[in-house]
Amino acid sequence: MRKSEWIFASASVIGKAHITRNIPCQDYSKVQRFDNFSIAVVSDGAGSSENSHIGSNKVCEYSLNYFENLVLNRGWNEQDNLPPKELWHELAKQTLCLVKDDLDKFSMSNDLEYKSLSCTIILAIILPSGLLITHIGDGRAGYCDSNLNWNPLITPFHGELANETVFITSDIWDESVIDEYIRSESIETDIKAFCLLTDGCENASFECNLFDQDKGIYFDPNRPFPLFFNPNLKILAQLNDQGMTEAEINKLWEKFLEAGNDRLKNEMDDKTMILAISVS
Repeated sequence: MRKSEWIFASASVIGKAHITRNIPCQDYSKVQRFDNFSIAVVSDGAGSSENSHIGSNKVCEYSLNYFENLVLNRGWNEQDNLPPKELWHELAKQTLCLVKDDLDKFSMSNDLEYKSLSCTIILAIILPSGLLITHIGDGRAGYCDSNLNWNPLITPFHGELANETVFITSDIWDESVIDEYIRSESIETDIKAFCLLTDGCENASFECNLFDQDKGIYFDPNRPFPLFFNPNLKILAQLNDQGMTEAEINKLWEKFLEAGNDRLKNEMDDKTMILAISVS
């Protein structure tokens, strides 16, 4: 991956239920390129929180700033190896705490209830030596290795109740419990592609929430679906070869997330996905 460039497709699309209820899209996503590295982030605003669309936007904004500083201060963009996983996890927690603190300050300065800004976060740092990822809450992420095998990058957090998760604003920040809710991973291998997505896209692109007939229970394989991702990677590479700009690619990706297949077209929740492919 050291000499590769990356092509990104990124979009957030309002779900059918939000259109019906006349509430805004509560998802947000952003990709930003820096010197010799990139950062991709997605955030899903809590459906029950009236200002979560603002929260998801702010969390992405703050995260890009703080994690850029982390990479540059540590010189990770110039190193041949990723930082040790334990160090990355500790620094990711500290950096996410700064994001949380800024969100709290934003709520006070704008006279907004802090919990009304509740949202998840999945963030990936794409370095010359590999991929760093950290997240709070649900959603999905996966990567395709050099053998074209798709693997999960994270395990989404689910509570005891259906659709229950945690948010950056949740009461998770005590040192005795925080490692249950903030999870980090590093992948130091050749990566062909990766994806980050909110749960509005998971039924279209991941094997999840399947029913085991023998045991009579639902289970979650958490497997990226190659028949969804591989054709889209091929198209993404072709669009790049045709000279399309990232903005033009993102516009086409937005249309695809709106109605590219029946599951996406009929999805009630907001839909966000970042898809990236490495090209030499």
